[in-house]
Amino acid sequence: MSLYKELITAKDGSVIPVFSSGKTMHSKYSPLREAETFGNDINPGSLFTVILGLGGGYHISSFADKHPDHFIIAVEESEAAISFLKEIKCNIQISNLKNIIITIPSELSQALKKYYLPSVYGGINILSNRPWHEENKELSDQIIKTINETLKEISRDYSVQCHFGLIWQKNILSNLKTLSKTNLNIDTDKTAAIIAAGPSLDSTIDRILSDRAKYYIIATDTALSVLSKRKIKIDAAVSIDGQNISYKHFVGNCSQETLFIFDLQANFNAVNYVSSISDKILFVKSGHPLCTLAEKYSTGSFTEITSGAGTVTIAAIDFARKAGFKKFEVYGADFSYINNKPYTKGTYLDILYRYDEDKTFPAENLFTHLLYRTEINKKENVIHTEVLDLYKSTFIDWINTNNLKWSFENDIYVINSPAINKSSLCPNPVFNFSAFIADIKAVYEKIKNLKRIEYSDPVIISILPYVSYLRTKNKEISFENAVKLALSNILEYNF
Repeated sequence: MSLYKELITAKDGSVIPVFSSGKTMHSKYSPLREAETFGNDINPGSLFTVILGLGGGYHISSFADKHPDHFIIAVEESEAAISFLKEIKCNIQISNLKNIIITIPSELSQALKKYYLPSVYGGINILSNRPWHEENKELSDQIIKTINETLKEISRDYSVQCHFGLIWQKNILSNLKTLSKTNLNIDTDKTAAIIAAGPSLDSTIDRILSDRAKYYIIATDTALSVLSKRKIKIDAAVSIDGQNISYKHFVGNCSQETLFIFDLQANFNAVNYVSSISDKILFVKSGHPLCTLAEKYSTGSFTEITSGAGTVTIAAIDFARKAGFKKFEVYGADFSYINNKPYTKGTYLDILYRYDEDKTFPAENLFTHLLYRTEINKKENVIHTEVLDLYKSTFIDWINTNNLKWSFENDIYVINSPAINKSSLCPNPVFNFSAFIADIKAVYEKIKNLKRIEYSDPVIISILPYVSYLRTKNKEISFENAVKLALSNILEYNF
């Protein structure tokens, strides 16, 4: 049954919708006056608002007039209801405003992910038109649930940006300066063996050794030292981590024959070390907006690699798929701690923890602390955590999204592509760094004296993760001042 049955005219001449129950959504006398008090009690530090119920739009229009800095998402019951309500003049007017989006419940999550930027808007307000809520109690509850679940996901991404915003920006700028052409000669007729560093690798690595010629080995950075100690030739290695600790994976474990795949936001010290040994470096991107901006100053594009929730294992297998492999085997991808072990033998942690141990504080204490640093779920000899479970679910989602056939036997994922898989890798493009910096400087000069800044400029969008970092470090800094500081820091960092 339709939510609305007709439109009628209020005493003040305003057109208002009538629910199928016979109740009106707005005052029958003066919807405009009634709307004046809507949304008066909101968090002044939150510039993003979700409003449940479009109706005649008077409450939304009033709210937008009182809060012109807000971005507003209005949620209505269905597309049919929206089409019906757009016969009202007020709704035609608000639908043309660039800071208002009208959507339906099934598309709300995607709209939030697209438009809600915590670094720009701060917190979020949720308002509901009371008569609309009374007519849609179950739907209202579902919408609130959708909002909360989506905000949890956005919050997780935002917290990562707040933590790594500065590191990522420095790494990207430094890595862009080191770009050079690299030849891509990859034997995709072989089986791509993706090597992660989970505990099961201790028992499965012999399978690779027994038929080494069958495989094109793609190591995650954590597994480099493990394979190096076993004197296993590594065809390619993948690294996406921006932290300096990732540098330790490469020291003493690099070969001129290996192709090194680095995310543009990967640690520059690791890139710099590898470049002193090999010129076989391929840069890829995994979604940072600064990389997207950089492509505008390049002769070509960077291959986009999916890393799921941020795990190098997914990045490595996505690289293999983009390279054109049809068969994949994934080793050491446990997404859990097995037999009270976080990693296989021979990772950098073995060296690091053994170096610091003594009789009163053995390395086992450090490994135990690593295992139990967050809330765990232990079943027999396997330890699960929320983060590792998330990694596994995004890994399985990646397989299913790409329509691949897979099985899991003896701790090894065997994956096959039923369709012909052609390479979509892009060699490193030629990058015009001077033009890139010149445009950043031009934007800074343009906005440095402005009190209000639109975030839609591509240069400003590119620095939003760094802005998130700055606003976390200084709770009092405004979005505008954080943008100005971020841009000035880029210019200062490069000149």
